[in-house]
Amino acid sequence: MLGSSFTQVQATPIVHYGGVCESGVSCTGNRDLYDDFGIAANPGVGMASIVYSDDQYINDPNDPAASRCISSTSNTSNCNHTSIGTQTSGPGI
Repeated sequence: MLGSSFTQVQATPIVHYGGVCESGVSCTGNRDLYDDFGIAANPGVGMASIVYSDDQYINDPNDPAASRCISSTSNTSNCNHTSIGTQTSGPGI
C-alpha cells in the first residue's frame, strides 16, 4: 500500500536465549519453543495478531509466571508459554 506508514513496538524483549533447532521433527537438541507460532486476522476489524512461544521468566500482572516457572528456570520448558502480539491501530486487511 503506497503512502501508508506504521509504528513498530517491541512486544517482548527476549523470547529465547541460545540455539533453536531448525530440523523439525528430527531435532535432537533444544525444543523448548515447540515451534509454536502463527498469525491471524480478526475477521470483524481486519487487525492482525501474532501468536508465539516464549520461554522466559516474566512475572507481571499481564503475564504471570506459570507454577513451575521461576527465574532460575527461565529459558527452559518450565517457563514455556504462549504470547500474543496484536495490531491496535492502522489499516486492517
